[in-house]
Amino acid sequence: MNCLALEADGRIAVVDCGILFPNENIGVDVIAPDLAWLRERKDRVGAIFLTHGHEDHVGALAFLLRDVPVPVYGTRFTLELLKPRLAEAGVSADLRQVTPGDVRPAGEASPIEAEFIAVTHSIPDACGLALRTPQGTILHTGDFKIDPAPVRGPAMDLARIEALGRAGVRLLLSDSTNAEREGTSLSESQVGPALEAAFEPARGRIFVACFASNVHRIQQVVTAARAFGRRVAFLGRAMETNVRLAQALGYLEMPAWMPVGFPEARELPPRELCVLTTGTQGEPRSALARLARGEHPDLEISRGDFVILSSRFIPGNEVAVGQVVNDLCRRGAEVAYEGLAPLHVSGHAQAAEQRRIIQLARPSHFVPIHGEYRHLARHAAHAAAEGVPARDILVDGQVLELDDLGARVLEERVPVGRVYTDRDALLGADIGALVVRDRRLLADAGLCIAVLAVEKASGAIVRGPELFAKGVAGFEGAEDELRGEALRALDELSPQARMDVLEVQETLRVAVRRWFRRATGKKPTVLPVVLEL
Repeated sequence: MNCLALEADGRIAVVDCGILFPNENIGVDVIAPDLAWLRERKDRVGAIFLTHGHEDHVGALAFLLRDVPVPVYGTRFTLELLKPRLAEAGVSADLRQVTPGDVRPAGEASPIEAEFIAVTHSIPDACGLALRTPQGTILHTGDFKIDPAPVRGPAMDLARIEALGRAGVRLLLSDSTNAEREGTSLSESQVGPALEAAFEPARGRIFVACFASNVHRIQQVVTAARAFGRRVAFLGRAMETNVRLAQALGYLEMPAWMPVGFPEARELPPRELCVLTTGTQGEPRSALARLARGEHPDLEISRGDFVILSSRFIPGNEVAVGQVVNDLCRRGAEVAYEGLAPLHVSGHAQAAEQRRIIQLARPSHFVPIHGEYRHLARHAAHAAAEGVPARDILVDGQVLELDDLGARVLEERVPVGRVYTDRDALLGADIGALVVRDRRLLADAGLCIAVLAVEKASGAIVRGPELFAKGVAGFEGAEDELRGEALRALDELSPQARMDVLEVQETLRVAVRRWFRRATGKKPTVLPVVLEL
């Protein structure tokens, strides 16, 4: 979840602190990192440095700042996105704005400093970090692509990276997301002409789904809509919030006549309306998914509408996105999505760009970050091909130590884990890994309840066991066989064990579960209920 701890001379600096969104339906909104290791060392943590404002980099800061109240350094848009999230969580924070080129210390008495370096990504004001330490410079790219023609803002500061490389980079930590894609990523500015080409033949309403944080993409949609005389409506809380913020800060330009609210948007002729919405990854509660199901209170998808998914399907979300596309098509909409390039371009560097950063930085050591393990492995191979002498692929909790003798991965790991929680209660109690495990088991094999009534004085069976099942394959028609298995197990109990309710419950549970394992190969959750009469 993109939370990095850097320790030198007993002082700690933190880079980013994000969340994950589960790609399975387990009744959990977000997954945050277990930050216990940092909390236990809060007196040694001096600062938090942020690379950009995406949720997977800043979403868990409220978790950390509640117990570790240290200065947070970030660029303007990053901090403005962060402020309302912290306010909603009731967390106050010392937020300190920086611009590219600024150098900030990681707290008093800390030997660590961070220089912010402009990079291009799918959100304004993204930065990499040159972390100065007693063991040399550690260059952290953050999420990046080398965009030669960004829609707005500075290009990636390759000259500064080259200068750092000449001076000496001890360690390079670099974004690996698109390591398996050869060549270079397309420029964000190429999306605009593609959108205009897609808009031109449309005669009905146009819906464009994109990430609410991708202000540059939103700008290009607005520009395309303006070219065809369409007004723009915004659906989704994050979209509405980010558009207001981007306009207020000057990151998004839109004529005063273009924005339209509801119910006025419903009354516009179809050729005069463009709708920007959230929901690119098929999130069931998103505005796009609700539109596809016909459940949105403000608008309905109609035959002749044109829907553009201006996004990439994040691995693991293909089924959910496919369901939304199916539902949209059932309502008569035409849908354009991934593959119809360049209605979307990635915000992450591809192999040629990754190798260029390695060439410029000339690090003596390389650690790939941000990606699945196969992406990290491929990126490490790119570094090897560029002649980087030392490379390590780290997983969560592993520690790389730099000293005067070199660099090594320590055998001892930092304890790490996941906290499952709801977005509305991000500062509340952890739902718990065991609860999530049980939910997975219930989804996989179902629930069987076994109810047994016994005489309190003797432990003799008065009635049962009665068996009830939900979502259990192989149960129907097997009740008598299951009951017999349970009764045989109970008969084997000693008179003393029969007097112990917990012992009877466990015997009942094991017997029922054993039958299912033997008869069906499944292991449903078994809930034994013993009533003493």
